[in-house]
Amino acid sequence: MAEENSNYNSKFENEVKSAVVGEKNIIYNYFYYREEARVEPVDPAIAADEYLPCPYQGLFHFGPNDADVFFGREIFIEELYSATKTNNFIPVLGASGSGKSSVVLAGLVPKLQKAGHWQFTHFRPGSDPFHALALALVPLYTPKLDQTDQIAQARKMAGYLQDGSVILLDVFAKIQQNHPNHRVLLIADQFEEIYTLCNDQEIRRKFLDCLLVSLETLTSLTSSATVLVTTMRADFLGNALSYRPFADVLQNGDVKLGPMNREELTQVIEKPAQKFGVTFADGLVKRILDDVENQPGNLPLLEFALTELWNKRTGKQLTHKIYEEIGQVEGALARHADEKYGNLTDDEKEKVRRIFIQLVRPGEGAEDTRRIAMKAELGEQSWSLVKKLADARLVVTSRNLSSQETVEVVHEALIRNWGELREWMNTNRVFRAWQERLRSAKGQWEATNKDSGSLLRGAALAVAEEKLKERPEDLIDEKEFIEQSIQEGNRLKQAEAARRKREIRTAWGIAAGSLVAVVISGGFRTLTGHSNIVNSVSFSPDGKTLASGSGDKTIKLWNLETGKEIRALMGHSLIVFSVSFSPDGKTLASGSWDKTIKLWNLETGKEIRTLTGHSLIVNSVSFSPDGKTLASSSADKTIKLWNLETGKEIRALTGHSNYVASVSFSPDGKTLASGSADKTIKLWNLETGKEIRALTGHSSVVNSVSFSPDGKTLASGSDDNTIKFWNLETGKEIRTLTGHSNYVASVSFSPDGKTLASGSADKTIKLWNLETGKEIHTLTGHSSVVFSVSFSPDGKTLASGSGDKTIKLWNLETGKEIHTLTGHSNAVFSVSFSPDGKTLASGSADNTIKLWNIPELESKLKLDSLMQNNCDSVRVYLENNPNVSERDSHLCDAIGRK
Repeated sequence: MAEENSNYNSKFENEVKSAVVGEKNIIYNYFYYREEARVEPVDPAIAADEYLPCPYQGLFHFGPNDADVFFGREIFIEELYSATKTNNFIPVLGASGSGKSSVVLAGLVPKLQKAGHWQFTHFRPGSDPFHALALALVPLYTPKLDQTDQIAQARKMAGYLQDGSVILLDVFAKIQQNHPNHRVLLIADQFEEIYTLCNDQEIRRKFLDCLLVSLETLTSLTSSATVLVTTMRADFLGNALSYRPFADVLQNGDVKLGPMNREELTQVIEKPAQKFGVTFADGLVKRILDDVENQPGNLPLLEFALTELWNKRTGKQLTHKIYEEIGQVEGALARHADEKYGNLTDDEKEKVRRIFIQLVRPGEGAEDTRRIAMKAELGEQSWSLVKKLADARLVVTSRNLSSQETVEVVHEALIRNWGELREWMNTNRVFRAWQERLRSAKGQWEATNKDSGSLLRGAALAVAEEKLKERPEDLIDEKEFIEQSIQEGNRLKQAEAARRKREIRTAWGIAAGSLVAVVISGGFRTLTGHSNIVNSVSFSPDGKTLASGSGDKTIKLWNLETGKEIRALMGHSLIVFSVSFSPDGKTLASGSWDKTIKLWNLETGKEIRTLTGHSLIVNSVSFSPDGKTLASSSADKTIKLWNLETGKEIRALTGHSNYVASVSFSPDGKTLASGSADKTIKLWNLETGKEIRALTGHSSVVNSVSFSPDGKTLASGSDDNTIKFWNLETGKEIRTLTGHSNYVASVSFSPDGKTLASGSADKTIKLWNLETGKEIHTLTGHSSVVFSVSFSPDGKTLASGSGDKTIKLWNLETGKEIHTLTGHSNAVFSVSFSPDGKTLASGSADNTIKLWNIPELESKLKLDSLMQNNCDSVRVYLENNPNVSERDSHLCDAIGRK
């Protein structure tokens, strides 16, 4: 009674087909691939021994046409049959190999068919559960369409179900209109595939919601209600219970398929053979029962052993001698696999090893499971061998919904019981687990139209590059992704190397035939102490203190005059992503990935209170201009407003359908703007908490929102490479600023409100005239993403921080670069001027904050010019005079040439 296994035979391709059940009813969309003739009762007296069809199923499950030889589950079938009268959802749970598919397809379906007035349709969720469901429903929903039109209709229906345009309850209602005298049994077979094959959690949950909301309650169950029956391995129950809506339905409604007792197993063994007058030698049935050991997972092994025993019989008796030859219950499947594997050449054996490890997904808290592999993953050269394995009944081939050829292990019993395969997986388990993570990253890259930002970086790239060198034959389908990542990594390294400058400052004087070098100290101070990335820096209103939030879970306060750490604020349990001073400078707010906001007394360094309520990470915190209210935005799609005097939540602003990336108060404190990954900006009335309006027009994530100083205009920067200006009185888009060739990471208004600066992943900063919407300057020079831009208080200088590890200062009148500040050893995420404009703070992924003395830098720029002129005068002398030492001959190497 082998369990759930079906193969979508390649000859069907994407056609919507069905299997005959009895004389009238059909199971739509059920692809039953066994090629053996249907088992019919025959007269043993007239049938030749060699023509007796095998009544056992090997590793295949029992289908609707095998009901005559399906025994041992009569009690459970009655239980399922009774459930269809009272329940519209029947989740069948059981161990792998317990016969879940068989009991539904060969037990329940024929019984309902005999009762009459039922229609049946079937699907396996696979990697695209919405399309799989639609293929099952379309033959009942639009029965008059030909097969080609049904395929097109299925794709259309899948899209509507997924985006919510059509609800499943309406589809069921239409099917009921088409078949007014019938109920429908919708069979979702091998339901664990939504966890093993569908890797997108959002799609998985949408699919579950789609199914669950369509189910009528028990109190309203009608005689025409559609019944959904699912079969799922019990070891995936934990996955199912992790999603509360599904857990609620399963709490008391699941039907558990336990192991067979000895009497039921005896029926499984004896009764099919009795149909053909075939008997077992004395004691053989007892011997087989003892070998099965009453374990539910051994049913596929039992059925396989009985099939082998039947096929090797002579005459009409099954003997102990043949049973021993096939390896008995425990060894029959392994012996069969070993025999087929042993007949291969050494070269074929190596290829088979590579094929099989790709057909097994390493278990994480569960047993290993079979995995569907595409032909493209295994390579054209291996496919002839795949077909050979299919002929040997070790794998089954098929085509997926995109008509790509696929292959999977014939049954998970092979994974558990074939020693060779277990050894291969134990040897390759670490590699295969890594490869599954790589495939997820590759899928993300493909989903973003192969955007370079989704390629591998850093340590992940180094590992992938090494694996590709070691095992190219196992990474055929991933090769392009890895090679593109390598090329992009090399390009970034070359660009960085080409722009690397040594910042040695030397004063020259030549006296008595020798040179004296005087090292001038740098124009910055490095604040060290964090042990992870610095995500956010913020100046206090009086400009005397700097706060930094870090991936090391702490906030540090720094004295800007001395550069000393005042204190570390500890309490968060995950990354601190945002810090903000209150307008009076007495309180600091911090937002963290631990889902909380903390308020700190800056005089004592003590935590005032923790604000809880968000269900996911907190992306940003911001004080209102009057300092009485705090706004927090979160990945849970909400903004929360907090009363700072009481610490109580005033209200939650809901309406966004994806995470909130940015929030900003208007200068008068009456309005809040929020930018979200749902591609919209929302304006909120802070007095009422009501949404004023939604601003739509962006085609991707809105990363940044910022009010103009007069509060009349809002600017938004997006991953769609544009900046938009909005009239806040009317909610209308004033204009769209286009010109960036990659996403906009940061926008900032000048102090006078006349200019906007935008930093982008296209490595440029653009300055825009807000009155005309025209581009004033494009500032080029960075070799990586510009993460942050900041105007000096006098509006004359712009600072930009980049992934190329540098900060650049720009003259806003000329658009020319003033200076490049180097010293960070990783990306610069944040730059901010102090209120007096004399200090610039930069926060970096190198775990440090640097403070730059702007007046000192300006004086050094003048010195730089003098140094360059002097070096240009003496360079030839230094490089060519034999009396100059080797060391002194290189003193001018780091100082620019004319």
